[in-house]
Amino acid sequence: MIDLGKLGVVTWVEGTTVRFRIAEGARVERGMLAKVEDSGRRFIVKVVDFRPESLLSAAEVAVISSKADKGERVNLRDKDLRLYDTAIGVIVAQIDPDGEAHGPTSVPSIFSSVEFLDKDDLEKLKLHTGDIPIGYIRFGHDQVDMIVTLDGQRVIPHHILVVGGTGAGKSNFGRVFAASILDTKGKYSLVVFDCESEYLLGSRPGEMGLAHLPLSEEYLFLVTGRVNRPGRLRVELPELGEVRSIPAYPLKMDVGRLKPHDFTLTGEFSGPQEELLWLAYKNFGEDWVYSLLTADARSIYARLGRLTAVNTINVTKRKVKHLVGDGDIFCRECDYDLASAILSMVAKGRVVLIETPFASEGEEKLLATVIAERIFRSYEEMRKKLPDKWVTLPPVLIMVEEAHRYLSAQALGGKGEVRENIFSIIAKRGRKYKVGGLYITQMPSELMEAVVRQALTKIVLSLPTRPDYSMIINHSPYLDEAESEIKTLDRGEAVVVSQPSGFRFAVSIKVFPYEEYCSRLIEKHRASQLIQKPVAGEEA
Repeated sequence: MIDLGKLGVVTWVEGTTVRFRIAEGARVERGMLAKVEDSGRRFIVKVVDFRPESLLSAAEVAVISSKADKGERVNLRDKDLRLYDTAIGVIVAQIDPDGEAHGPTSVPSIFSSVEFLDKDDLEKLKLHTGDIPIGYIRFGHDQVDMIVTLDGQRVIPHHILVVGGTGAGKSNFGRVFAASILDTKGKYSLVVFDCESEYLLGSRPGEMGLAHLPLSEEYLFLVTGRVNRPGRLRVELPELGEVRSIPAYPLKMDVGRLKPHDFTLTGEFSGPQEELLWLAYKNFGEDWVYSLLTADARSIYARLGRLTAVNTINVTKRKVKHLVGDGDIFCRECDYDLASAILSMVAKGRVVLIETPFASEGEEKLLATVIAERIFRSYEEMRKKLPDKWVTLPPVLIMVEEAHRYLSAQALGGKGEVRENIFSIIAKRGRKYKVGGLYITQMPSELMEAVVRQALTKIVLSLPTRPDYSMIINHSPYLDEAESEIKTLDRGEAVVVSQPSGFRFAVSIKVFPYEEYCSRLIEKHRASQLIQKPVAGEEA
């Protein structure tokens, strides 16, 4: 748990910055929390860096280093007075005598003692009072036996941004977060686009996925090419010796159900091209996409009354073909209303897992746009027309991996006029309607600045490149002193800021390893089943 004892003595305070001399033999690490008690108040300090203090002259340093280099014994008189280590910390909270934690309004006295936090101190910070667990508090590289949770009701509408370099643990976080949402039993909804097929059963044999959770039979809705008709998918789990029966729907959508705004909200089309899409829809009816793809440009030009240029028709046809693909997902006369099926599950508080391992980039983009647009418009219309019913809808979060593909300046028009897509609309307006985005990327420097600012909860995993971590630091509270920590994070370690959850500082955490967390949720479910099971001889 937490080692109790003295860490050092305060030697300087300026603003919210505290410098303290590290006690002999004490272990102090970047990112850890400590406390300073003074005049009945407790100040919580987060260590952000280190600085050695030396009163040695340049000549003394030269002599001593030369002897040390030769392996000679070095005797330094008054070493503890002339050479010692200090830690630099930031005051992140102040706990007054009444036990309430709030932002610091004063500072501790110089020469006050710096000590380890105990469990009571940590509980006062209220990092564990939410309903979406994501990991443990971390001191340096050591995790502490206290769980960090997010407040889903407040966090989801204000968006979540997850950033980290290759191998930092973004996919593991995604699965942990999805499992936590699933464990709320319908309180929230989550839509996941899984292009690597790693969420259902894990990314390799022997790993665990969402299917391993017993609640998946009721609260998971799978959209997949593994089934040919709506029903349930039988999933064998040799790791547990169990079988799951998971609600499933084919990864098919009738192309006749697509409307022009499904294409325009991808952000791929210019003004004249958007006008062409609406003209085609008006003139060709439900078969407008098929007609646009199969008829030659000259024929379309004539049928539309010569209201658009032939070159515009050719470019638009190519873009539509790129998005629709070869008919594997967007099929003709297959009568599947995938968007409506997903919307129905979202309203019931389900985790919707959409597997797209063989989809093209264009098909992925159109599918994500169609689903996100239907959800957003439904929630928006419900709030405006049926507010009493809208209040009962669960907040919904739409997870977008490789978010820079949808929310970068280049994706939204490059150097020219910036065009909206459905995800930029949700980033700006979704909070009004309980619709949030979970944006995951390894290149946050490419995201639009507005998107980074509007994501009020950020999970910052290891980011080694300056443009990426600078973008996050510059547009987030509490991260001004976090650069060194972010650069030295190991896999699965993160710095979390979440004002909606009530966090008053950048919290250092160790994200749950998914297999460990999944096993814990399974045991929790089994224990609850035993409690609910009637004892022999009692009435059920």
